[in-house]
Amino acid sequence: MVLENRLILHHWSYLYGLAFPLYNAFLPTYLSERGNANQSLSVALTYRNSLIIALMGIPGAIIAGIFIETRLGRKGTLSLSMIITGVILYGSTTAKTSNSYLGWNCGFNITSNIVYGVLYAYTPEIFPTKVRGTGVGLAASANRILGIFSPIIGMYANLATSAPIFVSGALFILAGVVSA
Repeated sequence: MVLENRLILHHWSYLYGLAFPLYNAFLPTYLSERGNANQSLSVALTYRNSLIIALMGIPGAIIAGIFIETRLGRKGTLSLSMIITGVILYGSTTAKTSNSYLGWNCGFNITSNIVYGVLYAYTPEIFPTKVRGTGVGLAASANRILGIFSPIIGMYANLATSAPIFVSGALFILAGVVSA
């Protein structure tokens, strides 16, 4: 059972590590071609929006802490939050104004903080004590290594299409299914 959990953890770490930077790298370009959702804002509005998005992450961590103690448990909370994050990514492509883009980013930050909240609680638990540090380090490394591929994909992908955004959303959903 523990070996199975470790293998599953590594699979979704790879998917999540690729999906997160793909979304962040390509959504601004995608939105700039489809309306004014990514318009240049004043410094005050930029900082205001950044503060709002950051504050919206706080409930995500609290929700993660509450949900892992419910019937969903760690796996269910992780799976559900990843799937919802993928759905929110798809929804964010509909943003036409900077305010709607802000709203989708707030939703993304809440759900991704739920994912990270469960990730940091669950990952150490699935490794035996003797190799816990190594296991957590390898899982984190897998996540970051796949993140390196986002700019590489950006060099070769057609940025005029929505394909990178939809691939990112699909990777979040797939990671949620794999973690279940």
